[in-house]
Amino acid sequence: MEILTHTDWQRLDKFIKLIYSPCCLDDFPHQVMTALLELIHADSTEVISFNLHGESSPCVLTFPQPSIDAMAAALTAQPDNVVFDAVATHNFQVMDRRSVSTSVFLAEAKLHLTKLLDTEFLSPSKTDNRMGIYLELPSSLKKLKNLDPFHRGQEYISLMLRRDQLHFTERDRLVLTLIQPHLQQAYETHTTFHQVHYHLAQQQAATDLVGLIALSTEGNVQWITQKAREILRCYFPSPPVPMTLPDLLQRWVNRYLAMFLQREGSCQVVRPLQLQQEGKRLTIRWSYGSNNEQLYLLLEETEQESISIESLQLLGLTKREAEVLFWIAKDKSLVELAKILSISDRTVKKHLEHIYEKFGVQTRLAAVMYALEHLGILS
Repeated sequence: MEILTHTDWQRLDKFIKLIYSPCCLDDFPHQVMTALLELIHADSTEVISFNLHGESSPCVLTFPQPSIDAMAAALTAQPDNVVFDAVATHNFQVMDRRSVSTSVFLAEAKLHLTKLLDTEFLSPSKTDNRMGIYLELPSSLKKLKNLDPFHRGQEYISLMLRRDQLHFTERDRLVLTLIQPHLQQAYETHTTFHQVHYHLAQQQAATDLVGLIALSTEGNVQWITQKAREILRCYFPSPPVPMTLPDLLQRWVNRYLAMFLQREGSCQVVRPLQLQQEGKRLTIRWSYGSNNEQLYLLLEETEQESISIESLQLLGLTKREAEVLFWIAKDKSLVELAKILSISDRTVKKHLEHIYEKFGVQTRLAAVMYALEHLGILS
């Protein structure tokens, strides 16, 4: 039985630490190939991803000659290349994940090697100079949409080593067998991190579309989204210094922050701060996250609404009552209003009485203010 030396175990330890270190999933195959050549001496290594159901063409990565990738990929994509890697095929057929040399099963392969292996990587005199293992790709990869072509739609990976002269030893096959479960687990780990990173990137992209500012309980800016920066630059004459609020907004925050701290974080209603500019309105709302003791400012920019007959009808007025109030808001007198609507002064006054009753007010100004407030035009 082959026994590994102290140096072998040290190299194994270094290799295992490396494959578990943070790495982008797209770069992981290259990282494995590079590290593998330091663990097991070989002239080149290749990684082939494939799908047994033929849903995707095999993809090939080679090291240290990446120029071979395109040629190998073209050859493995041929329709008749059903079995494109003898070593991986043997391992898969017998469900054996141990490393194995090509000579062990060459007779079983019965010339099913592809043009890639037959003409470019293997020759009859070098069939003992290759060995490899295969890995099952995590099933969760199929749920991800942002995968590179090497992983997209694939189910398995074949990892191969090749030597031009020397044959692989039992020690080499033992080392490759020992790292197989670690490579499998490392792929699971990197897939999970890739998925988490993808979701975080989506959340970050969504957050950047919202005007949001996070504050400490001292009123200092913790972070601010790009959208919030753009809004602040539009509504305040002098752009704020990075990670600070404009003076007007800071004073508004300090006012409610003092009240908030006095009440020891108890729930309270904070009226939004509203600013208008060039037909648009900025509404800034205050929120508190009790779980992380964080204050938030939500900045919402909307088109400034104008009063209309249709909008006034939403307040429970009839069409004629809405017309009367609309022209009252335009500062028309009763006489002018009667002429516009082709009705008598007495009828105008009667409509006003109905409006006062519905709104619970007693004057024309109060009726207009009521309408503006309840339509959200005036805070």
